[in-house]
Order: sequence, then C-alpha cells, then structure tokens
Amino acid sequence: MFFLGRIRSKPCTRCGLHVNAREPECWHCKDLTDLQAVYLKKAYTEDVIKKNKGLAALFCKLAAVALVISLAAFLI
Repeated sequence: MFFLGRIRSKPCTRCGLHVNAREPECWHCKDLTDLQAVYLKKAYTEDVIKKNKGLAALFCKLAAVALVISLAAFLI
C-alpha cells in the first residue's frame, strides 16, 4: 500500500533505532563499534522511558482533574 509522504522504516539490528528501509546501512551506528552501539541503544531507551514517565504523569493529573470536575458537576 502506498502512503503519500510516508517513509517506511525498520529498526536497526545493532542499535535498535529506526532507519529508512531503502538505506543500505544504519547512519546512527555505522561508524561505531559494537560496544558504542550498545551504549547508544541504552541511552536512547533510557531517554524514551524518561520522556514517557513525564507524559504518563501529565495524563494522570489530567484524569484527576476531569474526575474532580465530573464529581462536582454530579453533586451540584
């Protein structure tokens, strides 16, 4: 199926980051050693987890506010 403007990507086997499917090699880790690629993958994973924790906290706060507003509307 063709999607206009969408580039197909696949995860790299060394670093796990997504790469254009047409590229012959990953541009994230092609000049890195195996150990450096592992550190790159670990750093990326930790960064994603950190960002997701902040987003999860924001959604919990929004849900709490929505619950308080709903209960206030119900009790009035």
